[in-house]
Amino acid sequence: MRITPLLALACLATLPAQAATATHEIPMWMQGGHPTVAVRLGDSVEPLHFVIDSAAGATVMDQATARRLGLDDPDAAGVEVEGATDSSAVLRRTRSTRWQVGTLSFEAATMQTDLSRLGKDGRRIDGILGNDVTNRFDTTFDIAGQRVLLQPPGPMPADAGCVANAVPVRDASMQRFGFIPVQLGSTAVEAIAVVDTGAAQTVLNSAAASALGLRTDGSDARVRVREKGTRGLGDRVMETWLATLPGLRMGRWQHAPLEVRISELPVFASLGLKERPALILGADAMADTRVQMGSGAAWICLRRG
Repeated sequence: MRITPLLALACLATLPAQAATATHEIPMWMQGGHPTVAVRLGDSVEPLHFVIDSAAGATVMDQATARRLGLDDPDAAGVEVEGATDSSAVLRRTRSTRWQVGTLSFEAATMQTDLSRLGKDGRRIDGILGNDVTNRFDTTFDIAGQRVLLQPPGPMPADAGCVANAVPVRDASMQRFGFIPVQLGSTAVEAIAVVDTGAAQTVLNSAAASALGLRTDGSDARVRVREKGTRGLGDRVMETWLATLPGLRMGRWQHAPLEVRISELPVFASLGLKERPALILGADAMADTRVQMGSGAAWICLRRG
């Protein structure tokens, strides 16, 4: 067993040649603040509920689901990983099986762990579909339109809503992550955002909060403690506050003020963003936005409607 960043793991998927050159559509709905898609595995007709996560470096299945479908591999070695909150969780490889996600079909083995904490209000989460699958396409996340569109890779659209990845030189573990430059509030604080459809709520790091004049020491009436903190796959709970972000902008795309979290999640350090204003751009900021990410996260577009 070894400690490995979750960013570095990947699904062992084999896509047929024609699948990677075709367009695929995946119906999507919101569940517990997360964009969710139906996945069918092997010969089972049961639709499984997977969060589709642009900032998950690995596709992961809930261990109870893997066991129920006979995909558990008792001989697979466990790997201890660190996620967004620096908590450790043990992942093990599943058996390989056929996956059907919308019109996309492929053979894959993936990782499994306990995802029971991710379910809310009694609604289960069977897994997380990561960017190790969607990265092979130009991917459109359209929450309002309730669909994900996978298209063959192409050039960045000549569009004012599109930018090249704001971190052009990235470590291998971050190659599939979409970073964009944004301006925060009326003072236009320059920040870097990682586009994260799997995050239900947008999260500022301490540097971004400080640049906006938001204080978490109890002296700022605009900031209040989030009693539940923020928890990832493991047991660790990170101290978290809530405040209103007075708007954000990328080019022509703008978002009205919204409530966000403030938390110094260790993932910011993992992404190299601890010392500068940065944020995790969550699904709450994308509800009326079509987000398009080019293959390899080379470019990202944000468009209204």
